[in-house]
Amino acid sequence: MATTKLVYLEWVDAVADSGWDSVKPPELHPCRTIGFVVSETKEAICVASTLSLEQNNARMHIPKKWIILRRNFKIEDKFSESKGAQPTAVGSGTDTDEV
Repeated sequence: MATTKLVYLEWVDAVADSGWDSVKPPELHPCRTIGFVVSETKEAICVASTLSLEQNNARMHIPKKWIILRRNFKIEDKFSESKGAQPTAVGSGTDTDEV
């Protein structure tokens, strides 16, 4: 995860319903998605809400033809082992009332 691609998408989604109803004009639902780019082809993009090591979670595959607006962002990891404090293991830290 040295460089992570983040994307903001505005796109339209299909609408489905069921049951007896009068005829209504067709509609699309506008959607907004922010996510990490997991994979991308000429036809579609896959974004995930969470990344962890080599895995990801809560993926959405969106056809590129449905995308109205796209904004790309890069997040560069600046973590250096010599600079940041080591994380405390669960259960080994101390509680404090000071803020």
